[in-house]
Amino acid sequence: MGKVRELMQTSSCRFCGQMVQFMGDRDLTEPQAQEIATMNCKCDQAVEYQKEKKRKENALKNVQKLFGEEAPLDKRIRDDIVKLLLAAVEEIYIGGLAKITLNLRGGIKASISQTSKGEINVERMETKKQKLTQ
Repeated sequence: MGKVRELMQTSSCRFCGQMVQFMGDRDLTEPQAQEIATMNCKCDQAVEYQKEKKRKENALKNVQKLFGEEAPLDKRIRDDIVKLLLAAVEEIYIGGLAKITLNLRGGIKASISQTSKGEINVERMETKKQKLTQ
């Protein structure tokens, strides 16, 4: 009991309209089913959409690896700033931003940008400076 049963479902690709069969949860909504169908379709637009979505997912993971929960303890930054970086990835993905750079305390810079090929780069730069004055 409590186990969700999967069954064969059919929905259309949002780009070409081709019907795609897949195994899915019994209680999928039509938009959820259409998303799964689109992610499994082989038309050119769906394949490009799949690549873009994968790029975004990878960028979100990279933010977590460099700054968030997946980063080493001494490299983690505050959760509210991580949320800001995740929101920046979303904005770059939808085209609202081309690049964002945050100067954080401790000589740390966080930069998120999109390449001409559409890849989303997430960078962490740490500046260590020493100065002696006599």
